[in-house]
Amino acid sequence: MMDLQPADTDLHRTSRYDTEPLDMVDQHAQIAILPGAGPLQHKARVALESHRLTIAKNWLNRMISEIEDLHTLETFPAQESIKASLDILEGLALALDDDRVLEEFEPGGAYYEKSASMGLVGSGTAADIISVCRNMHSLESAIWELMVDTLRREDQNVLRLVMRLRRGLNGISMAATQACQARANGELDRMAYTDVLTGLYNRRHLLRELERNTEVYRRYHHPFSLIMLDLDNLKGLNDTYGHAAGDSALRHVATVMKASTRDVDVACRWGGDEFMILMPETEKRVVEIVAGRIDESLRNTKLRVDSGLLTLEVSVGSSSCPVDGTESELLLQEADASLYRLKAHKRRGNLPASESSTNA
Repeated sequence: MMDLQPADTDLHRTSRYDTEPLDMVDQHAQIAILPGAGPLQHKARVALESHRLTIAKNWLNRMISEIEDLHTLETFPAQESIKASLDILEGLALALDDDRVLEEFEPGGAYYEKSASMGLVGSGTAADIISVCRNMHSLESAIWELMVDTLRREDQNVLRLVMRLRRGLNGISMAATQACQARANGELDRMAYTDVLTGLYNRRHLLRELERNTEVYRRYHHPFSLIMLDLDNLKGLNDTYGHAAGDSALRHVATVMKASTRDVDVACRWGGDEFMILMPETEKRVVEIVAGRIDESLRNTKLRVDSGLLTLEVSVGSSSCPVDGTESELLLQEADASLYRLKAHKRRGNLPASESSTNA
């Protein structure tokens, strides 16, 4: 554990507040002192100022103990953090009886900026946010304990009640922070692996799942298949009816795909007018069944464009592991090749029985 020692100049920091009587400090400051609370505030301020070195050392050592990667530890701004922590604790002491100092802890204030710098230590991960919360709670607890040890018994009882309440409130704050961060991370993860237009998975997610399935096959010999679909004449649809109609067509195909596949299947928009379905535990013959199901659904459902109804056409290619290979690259190449073989046959008007397609 790094034992933090501040520079000598920081040990004897003084301000005009240290040399003037409490009732003479800045006649223009808006001091909010309850009846009978003046001595209590003064005593608390003196206690905090006289022990700020110990509190700062414990606070910073706690922050260092939370660091989990070597780079962040090596780049920890030790001297800057020592100075900032001492300044913050001095500000807290002064704020006990001076509202103008307390305002400096609000956004835009000097102590607010110093406090923000203490939250920049870390690797920038979600866990750091929770760590900051824990460190702040630790700092607060140290200050409360110091106050309790310093004050008379009647005041101690009041502060103990406050400490208990603050402990509960800190728990609420940390729980809410964790839940908010988890939700934000889940949304970011969803956005990273989801196609915005169709709501299907995107290419990145399918490639990740493809690698996982090839690894499963190497270890346990579980087969799987790929289906590649291409929405025919999307360009013509865009040119004739506009890109909004083209987007509707892509969403329509996505809806049919999701309705025609299992929960364990991975349906994705591969890019442009192409889609892909990864089907775990599936052999070649099942691919033809699923392709036929998609074909039938597209024939039976029409896409409304302007005042008319259109039937969409797709071409389908496929590959299966291990029949067409056991490496992801080979399987993608075969699915793509079989798709374009079919499209070539469709252009010539002679569709082979072994290839799957939808035509309406």
